[in-house]
Amino acid sequence: MPKYVPLAIPGLTEESLSMLGVNALRTSILRYLAQHPEGATSGVIGRDLDVDYRTVWRYLKEIETQGGVTSEQAEGKGQSDRWRVYKLNIDAREEAIQTYLEFLRGK
Repeated sequence: MPKYVPLAIPGLTEESLSMLGVNALRTSILRYLAQHPEGATSGVIGRDLDVDYRTVWRYLKEIETQGGVTSEQAEGKGQSDRWRVYKLNIDAREEAIQTYLEFLRGK
């Protein structure tokens, strides 16, 4: 069974994530990509977060559909999704954060 890694963000607790309805694993994936601007495959992210790569891949596909990440085929690898390198779309992340904050503030 995959292990969901707690976030290592000072002052941010599991309770606050839960209160806001934020998915801890999805947030961990986005944070991982923010810390690795060169990008990574779902396998590498899964290994580093100690989560099954298939679970990471499903989240990445959802986030990519929403514009939060981009992907490209890893150089010298086959055409399988297994070898796609995902990178954070920083502009989309910032826009999503702002939109979410405005919504929470009642705007």
